[in-house]
Amino acid sequence: MERILEVDNLEISFRTQLGKITPVDGVSFGLSRGETLGIVGESGCGKTITAFSIIKLLPKNAFLGDNTKITFRGRDISTLSSEELQKIRGKSISMVFQEPMTSLNPLYTIGWQISEVYRLHEGLDEDAAMKRSIEMLRLVGIPEPQKRVKEFPHQLSGGMRQRVMIAMALACSPELLIADEPTTALDVTIQAQVLELMNELKNKFSTATIIITHDLGVIAEMCDRVLVMYAGQIVESGDIFDIFDKPMHPYTKGLINSIPKIEISKKDQKKLSVIDGYVPHPSSFPDGCRFRPRCPTAFEKCLEKPPMIESEGHHSVRCWLFEGDDM
Repeated sequence: MERILEVDNLEISFRTQLGKITPVDGVSFGLSRGETLGIVGESGCGKTITAFSIIKLLPKNAFLGDNTKITFRGRDISTLSSEELQKIRGKSISMVFQEPMTSLNPLYTIGWQISEVYRLHEGLDEDAAMKRSIEMLRLVGIPEPQKRVKEFPHQLSGGMRQRVMIAMALACSPELLIADEPTTALDVTIQAQVLELMNELKNKFSTATIIITHDLGVIAEMCDRVLVMYAGQIVESGDIFDIFDKPMHPYTKGLINSIPKIEISKKDQKKLSVIDGYVPHPSSFPDGCRFRPRCPTAFEKCLEKPPMIESEGHHSVRCWLFEGDDM
């Protein structure tokens, strides 16, 4: 399968009043055409900023490490200028942002905002671009698209706004789609519809997809492979069956154990399992294993920084418990 994205040794730092902080450190992964990769972890683990760095949607005080390399279709895009990146964003690489109400411009109609993609990237005139926009709204399941293109974001429901964001992102049939918490703030029924829609469109366009979420249910439903992130590092990676059937890192196990079990009888119900503590701020990451202060199995060796330990089958874990283990 064609490899279209390689992220090698991603390091993202910020210049702040506290000095230099590095919320993402040493993250590496790849993605093939048509594959769906999930990035999961608590808020503050570095998921979203990792995705934003691929197309350099970073604040002005952010900068990438000297050894960081982001290769898209064989081209290092981490060194491109803003003008060169503008030709890629929205056309070859698109993004569905976390909150559609704040991502859509409230001053412009839905049709104008979708058709802008066609005008900028495909050079269509206004009428042709609007016609394509109506077709795209119909494709994502929005009823009466001829009417909706004339409406403003506040006139649509949350589910419809999310569908509009997906329509905009897929307008030019991108090779890579990044979806940041695509089902946040949607009710369960609409969540299921949006996920089903994304799956259908991914298969239709053979789009490689990165889904960023804290919801393991979304990961199980949508993804082929999973990266588990904690405190700016990947702590475990593997295919969907590895992660759910054979979780290895204590953090991954904690996330999975915190999922409510609907098959448990009422008399056997207990309080939900939780991971004690919280994700540390990037200015105060602990030495050694960054999960050590919260880990129920921490021991003396964890004061040293653990490497990523790889095994057959591409299942890897950053934990001293598996040092020398055949896993």
